[in-house]
Amino acid sequence: MHSHAFPAPALPTAGLIVHKTYTVRRSTILLGLGWLALMTACSGTAGWYILSKDDLAARMIARETSRQYAYEDRIAALRADIDRYASKALLDQDGVESRVDELATRQAELESRQSLVSALADMLQSNGIAPANKLPLRPRVAKPEEPIRASGVTSFAPILPGKPMPAPERAPLPMRPSSAEASGGWQSGEAPQPEPPAKRVEATLARLDDAIARTSDAQLAALKDMDDKLAATQTQLKSALAETGLNIDRLAAPASVEGGTGGPFVPVRLDTSAGPFGAAINDIQPRLATLLRLKGVVSQMPLARPMGGEHDFTSNFGYRTDPFTRGLAMHTGVDFRAEPGSPILATAPGKVVVAEYNGGYGNMVEVEHANGLSTRYAHMSAISVSVGQTVKAGSVLGKVGSTGRSTGPHLHYETRVNEEPVDPTRFLRAGAKLAGIFG
Repeated sequence: MHSHAFPAPALPTAGLIVHKTYTVRRSTILLGLGWLALMTACSGTAGWYILSKDDLAARMIARETSRQYAYEDRIAALRADIDRYASKALLDQDGVESRVDELATRQAELESRQSLVSALADMLQSNGIAPANKLPLRPRVAKPEEPIRASGVTSFAPILPGKPMPAPERAPLPMRPSSAEASGGWQSGEAPQPEPPAKRVEATLARLDDAIARTSDAQLAALKDMDDKLAATQTQLKSALAETGLNIDRLAAPASVEGGTGGPFVPVRLDTSAGPFGAAINDIQPRLATLLRLKGVVSQMPLARPMGGEHDFTSNFGYRTDPFTRGLAMHTGVDFRAEPGSPILATAPGKVVVAEYNGGYGNMVEVEHANGLSTRYAHMSAISVSVGQTVKAGSVLGKVGSTGRSTGPHLHYETRVNEEPVDPTRFLRAGAKLAGIFG
């Protein structure tokens, strides 16, 4: 059951003072105090903000200013780096161009030297001396008229005023290794960095420098081989010519009786301070001149055999028993056994001064050579030349016979120096030795 409230009885109000009483709850007091604290805090914060506003703005401005200065310093540093790299590139460019000029100069000098080496080799070959191996001219390694860049393309790239663009990303590496990589084992996933262009150019210039140095050394080696060959040939020539008993140093070879070349002798003079090449050339020239003079002497001397093939001597030079009187007599030549009609050959170039029947010589031909030398060919069955005729070594003078004071077919051969007979075998021995030198 519910209780029911009944109203209180009404009281009279006339002449009464009414007092109202208000009851404040604790929660309301706490709320008011909280609001008061909040307002006080807001007021304090606003006051602090108003008081510190100028200092905060100043610090923000200082921070932005510091950032701006940092950016400007960074930009200045980057510009300094760019200028330094550009200067270094220019210096590298100048260094490369100077090295290219140096290589081109050395190459031109090398080609000039090569022409001298080739000329010497050709001279040795044309004179019957075994030539040294010729060095081929190397191709031009550098062209001064073409610009050479330190990087292979340009020394540095200009800074473009436009907006810089990011570099393209590197293509992804394949996940599956190639067959070469698979066979070579594990490899790093990073692609190998290409060699810097400046290093490639430096390596190329170093290779060219090394090639020029090797060619220069080869030229010096060729000159040394030539000098050694000339010295050996000169020694052999003097040894062979010593067989003749003549003073070879006093003999002078005349000009060829046939057409040839001439002109004043102007030797090449190179400064020995220029290096070993110039010194080698200056050493070779007098040796070559001496050798050519000796060869000229050899070409005018009667050193060949008067008949082709091998023929025995039937009588030597000097004292012997005369075949007719059986007494002691002087034999002024040598006698070669030969079949009648065999060709008789001139043993050196010269001029026919006698071609007739001459007493005990029978049919005789006398040839006058250079340097007071002459040769006689006697007992011919036929004469094939005439007086005044110019002959060469190997020219047919006549045929073997038995005319004059002769016991049978043979060739009587004499060698004379200033009209005095000498032993022909000395010249024949010298000719046999020289045949091995000049082939």
